[in-house]
Amino acid sequence: MPDSEIDIAAYVARIGYTGPLTPTRETFVALHRAQAYSIPFENLDIHLGRPIGLDAASLSRKLLAERRGGYCYELNGLFGRVLRQLGFAVTNLVGRNLIAGEPLRPRAHQLLLVQVAGEPWVADLGFGGNTLLEPIPLLAGPEHRMGFDTYRLQAAPQHNYHVQLLMDGQWQSLYTFTLDETQPSDYQMMSYFYSNSPDSPFRQQRICARATPEYRATLVDRELKVRLPDGSSTVTVLAEDEDYSAALARYFGLNLSETQVATLLA
Repeated sequence: MPDSEIDIAAYVARIGYTGPLTPTRETFVALHRAQAYSIPFENLDIHLGRPIGLDAASLSRKLLAERRGGYCYELNGLFGRVLRQLGFAVTNLVGRNLIAGEPLRPRAHQLLLVQVAGEPWVADLGFGGNTLLEPIPLLAGPEHRMGFDTYRLQAAPQHNYHVQLLMDGQWQSLYTFTLDETQPSDYQMMSYFYSNSPDSPFRQQRICARATPEYRATLVDRELKVRLPDGSSTVTVLAEDEDYSAALARYFGLNLSETQVATLLA
């Protein structure tokens, strides 16, 4: 199999998708939702000392064969490759994280612009615990309910868009982006910084996030937060390694060895 290709049969098996694979809006939305619910956001390999590969073979091995997750360059990298193989027109974009606050982080968040029947859509499976569950049309203003969250696009100066999430009754900008195309080599440079620099937030914290129809869960170091559809949430500190390992399996579908868990929590 050429390095540029993903095994589509392995991909749909990984995300539990059984629908059509024709390049339609229905297929696009369903695949986005299925991956969001199946493949978690996580940066644990950075803390295990494992390099992050963005080529097709690395993505297939880690996210499909090993049933692991990844961060934006891996999750959206995989999704973009799959969409292109299915006949969708995909443009790589880059955004700037805003929810992290000041000082602003560099423009380094991968997202995708996908043309479906001549209409542009934003796809993003890699923004941690606040990531989109479904793609949204590239149109400022309309609100989009997904699971128990509501999102919208907001136009901003200098040809920017903001992806916003309704939080506690207020619209919060998650990140901003333009429509300038980004190259795979740009992501390689960004990923190298975020996986290796001591200034990277991904080297400072161990992060997992996953959404399901029943909950949205985030795990930052030993603190587990589970948010439910009624708006309630629980926060648990996982003091024991066994509790941490069990949470990885239960909420994020990650089955790590005792040695790996010990390395993460050392």
